[in-house]
Amino acid sequence: MTVAHAQIPVFLVSSVHETARKPFVELLRKEFPNLEQVEAIYPSHTRVPFLQQLQERSEERTGRSLKEGEIGLILTNRKIWRKILNRASSDEEHFLILESDSKISESQLLHKNFNSLSASYDIFFWGAWFGHMRLLRSKRKTFAVGYSAGEPLINSVACTYGYSINRKAAAVLLKATARIAYPVDEFKRYLAPGQLRFGGVAPELISVHPSPSTIRQDGSSLKEKIWILLLDLRNHILSFCR
Repeated sequence: MTVAHAQIPVFLVSSVHETARKPFVELLRKEFPNLEQVEAIYPSHTRVPFLQQLQERSEERTGRSLKEGEIGLILTNRKIWRKILNRASSDEEHFLILESDSKISESQLLHKNFNSLSASYDIFFWGAWFGHMRLLRSKRKTFAVGYSAGEPLINSVACTYGYSINRKAAAVLLKATARIAYPVDEFKRYLAPGQLRFGGVAPELISVHPSPSTIRQDGSSLKEKIWILLLDLRNHILSFCR
């Protein structure tokens, strides 16, 4: 039986247009009755000023033009980060940010360890890159049977379906993303080494429900699977050596 824990402040990115994800949103509402839903910005439904110019600027700065959905995700997360700046009662308080397809895989472990695990970090990943995030061997510590927490290999950090941040991280991320360039989850490209303290868990406590992505391709091709396998192997070696 799921036990609600109102002490975790939660923002949920969802949209009235994501009708297929309504059952997932309802599950998250039961898990976090006091969560605040934030309407996702979809340029196809909501007017984004200077959208074409934003895409052109991103291509000039990175060599690739951001998709409309990627720009919407940046703007949506920035909206949440501003809310956190106004709402945080201390520098240590973490706010959990979820997406409409987020799935709480280990409810009890998440609620029990949310504050203690996140306290030492500015940004903490309770789930990332669909379970492929790797923790540095020298930094990881066991906090429950079969579960470890610590500093992740920054190359293996991706996705925004289950992360939490404090007030400092919100301010730094807002400043870093003021000039649009890369997708919002490519943190290593926005931030200088050591600018924020990164943490995470493995295996992940928050995953995703199987559902079509509103931004990326599904990655189901053989070529994509082989590429992810190679990246995962490289990250496993790098994280083991550090």
